[in-house]
Amino acid sequence: MPDPLTLSVLGGAALTEGIKFLYGQATELLKRRRERKDAATAEQPAQTVETPELDGQLAQPLRVDQAALERLEPDLRALRRDLQDYVDGLEPVESSDDRLLQTADAVRRVLEAVYGQRITFRGEQRPASGPLAEGRVDVGTVAGYVAGVRAKTATGTVRGMVNVDEVSAGGEVVGVDIDHLGEK
Repeated sequence: MPDPLTLSVLGGAALTEGIKFLYGQATELLKRRRERKDAATAEQPAQTVETPELDGQLAQPLRVDQAALERLEPDLRALRRDLQDYVDGLEPVESSDDRLLQTADAVRRVLEAVYGQRITFRGEQRPASGPLAEGRVDVGTVAGYVAGVRAKTATGTVRGMVNVDEVSAGGEVVGVDIDHLGEK
């Protein structure tokens, strides 16, 4: 589980900008979801966003995993509300405010799940921002082929994990199986 205190290393201005960025992204996702429902369109174009000082780079335009957003929408709404007084300047943004740090990190984790990308601010001790592919397989016996992540092309961070009790004759277990790693 990520440590929300990684945000505490950010200076006052950087933390404030980071929180405003997370809040703004949450707001835009929720607005776009409502507009999408109202318009009953099958797909909206991805959005390009301006980012604060990130460690690494988000792949642009951002693509939204609609299923993840639908599943996480109630949490995102509640977490966004919890940040509102900080963004509006009614509450001070302080790196010693554990509740604020935990809420901001929770918003970040929801955004990461919806965008499929890690969001890391410069100065934090966590993997850099950018595309993320993770897969995990837990299985008793493998008689064929199993991979934690299987992709033709991948960029960014890729992590595959496979837990297997037994591999039968002819079975093959692979954590990550990628034909081409890097830009297309």
